[in-house]
Amino acid sequence: MIDAISFTNGTLRYLDQRFLPLQENYVETRSHMEAIEAIKTLAVRGAPLIGVAAGYTVILGLQSYEGTKEEFPAYFDRLIADVEASRPTAVNLFFATAKLKDLFNAHYAALSLEALFAAMNAAAVEIHNDEIANCDNMSRHGLALIKQDLAETLKTRKLTVLTHCNTGTLATGGSGTALGVIKLAWQEGLIEKVITAESRPLLQGLRLTAWELEQEKIPFYSISDSSSAFLMQKGMIDFGIVGADRIASNGDTANKIGTCAHAISAYHHKIPFYIAAPVSTIDITIDNGTQIPIEERNGDELRTIFGTQVATPTTPVINYAFDVTPNQFINGIVTDKKAVTGNYSQELQKLFT
Repeated sequence: MIDAISFTNGTLRYLDQRFLPLQENYVETRSHMEAIEAIKTLAVRGAPLIGVAAGYTVILGLQSYEGTKEEFPAYFDRLIADVEASRPTAVNLFFATAKLKDLFNAHYAALSLEALFAAMNAAAVEIHNDEIANCDNMSRHGLALIKQDLAETLKTRKLTVLTHCNTGTLATGGSGTALGVIKLAWQEGLIEKVITAESRPLLQGLRLTAWELEQEKIPFYSISDSSSAFLMQKGMIDFGIVGADRIASNGDTANKIGTCAHAISAYHHKIPFYIAAPVSTIDITIDNGTQIPIEERNGDELRTIFGTQVATPTTPVINYAFDVTPNQFINGIVTDKKAVTGNYSQELQKLFT
């Protein structure tokens, strides 16, 4: 069983995903600054897992506090700001910090710091447990949607699915979002093989998803990101399913860069393309994808591959970490509450009522 993240006796333990699949390097820390750096550098990554890590990172920060109760609000504000600055696109991070801020606002006046810290610790653990349960629910809802939409194909053969980046245990702590759906569909006999796009520039699909599929003994091929359209043209892909880092209220979805190209190609070839993400990934406060902040990362991620220079240091680079897939290219959004189709502006809103 893959152990992506855990928190025991005040120590955060995580699998440093930068070294996979060649090394399984587990790190233990009691420093919230080290945990923040792990999120920034993608040692811990994947929107739901970032949310889990953010909750535990705040707890690490609380453990190191040595001031008075009167001084604590200013410290807490700085701590939350530092955590929130680590990855600006993944809304799950802000979901986690918002939950802890709500606890602070509701109980700071009445509780001792010890009691307040205990309540926040319990909330962080709850965030983690909820993500595990969310994955199981998403898998079931996604399986039902696949059976419904691809019923005719399933009468004659099993399916080949395209996915992008990594959305499994390494990204969630549970079975996964999109990859959780794929794993359950494989167990149920619906899937013949998985096509995992490499996911440049950091190769999460090639390094991480391929590694997870090998652990699960699920047949797969890895491809370059630019190959998916040709495979669809050749009839080698039946549907696509990916995760999300933020979903706008109209269904526009930010995900690992390269997702939009897969979705547009699937739309052209009349192949279903789905998003799988917990409700916590939906940002109901924004109208559409143009309002999603998109992280632009250091150009060296593109100029180098695992420390090997493949372009001159002076090569100008645009390195967006995510793109936004417009809702018209998405056939369904699978959440932990239900699979949503149709008018996303109306149906996603219902998940919050």
